[in-house]
Amino acid sequence: MSARWEMLEDWLFTNIYERNQQRFDVYMVAEGMKITVQSATRMIQSYLRAQRKPESNTLFVLKREGRTRSAVWSLGTRTVDARMIGGTLFEDVETKIRRAFEPDMRRLAQRNKKAAKYVEASLGGVINGALAVLASAVERYSEE
Repeated sequence: MSARWEMLEDWLFTNIYERNQQRFDVYMVAEGMKITVQSATRMIQSYLRAQRKPESNTLFVLKREGRTRSAVWSLGTRTVDARMIGGTLFEDVETKIRRAFEPDMRRLAQRNKKAAKYVEASLGGVINGALAVLASAVERYSEE
């Protein structure tokens, strides 16, 4: 019996690669493999785990644009694909900071007016400063 990622790879080879399609989403996988969207999501996650292993033998490198179920996937092997992965990293980090860090800090500032000035400075430093450094690194290494 094949692993989830291997079943997805077979489907990708036949339905995406051989047809010279550029992009696919979780709904195409679900419909094409006649499985639920949740199962298709698990297959994509399984493929990502397999491709990230140090001694991976996956045929493709999946790359993503967008987040969650609205993500659009493609098979990447070119330099431009590496740049896209860097851009996706930036988007993921920014989203996680804004969802996890910012609301807690703002709530703390509401509860403790003395801490509000520190909170605002921290938010500016982390969100603007750290993300600017990350964006610069992604751009810098994308140009080399």
